[in-house]
Amino acid sequence: MTSERTDTIEERRQFPQRWAEEVHKNHNLSFIDEYHAPDWVGHFDGKDLTNTEYKDMQRELISGFPDAEFTFEPVIVEGDTVASHWEMTGTHTGEFVGLKPTGRTVRVTGTALTRYDEDGRAVETWENIDQFGMLQQLGIAPEDFTLGGLARTLVNLVKSGR
Repeated sequence: MTSERTDTIEERRQFPQRWAEEVHKNHNLSFIDEYHAPDWVGHFDGKDLTNTEYKDMQRELISGFPDAEFTFEPVIVEGDTVASHWEMTGTHTGEFVGLKPTGRTVRVTGTALTRYDEDGRAVETWENIDQFGMLQQLGIAPEDFTLGGLARTLVNLVKSGR
């Protein structure tokens, strides 16, 4: 990011959108090395990720949804922490986590909380993503979650090669 301390709330409020533009609009995965501190830790839906694993996750998302666009609202800044609710829209035109392209457009939401160091680099992120909603929109998971729906989801995953 920068060697100067980011000292305004408005500058910090722009961090998530800047990440989205660099990583997903520009497909610039090397930006993650600049955006994250070397010892960054991510907590995604209960799973801890390193920088390398996070870059792999973003690479997979770009592969499956190369047109993904993110919006962040609201974005709340409190001290060294930025909280945001985000929405991603994108069309599933490439392989994504082993799923063959469906051509479907999805709208996925999530919430992120990121703590930054004095240089404005992310040091820790907690994020929850509506993964089940994404699977529903891709036609993999049923709209209603029932035991029969669970069985259909498993069959759909097997058929998709996942």
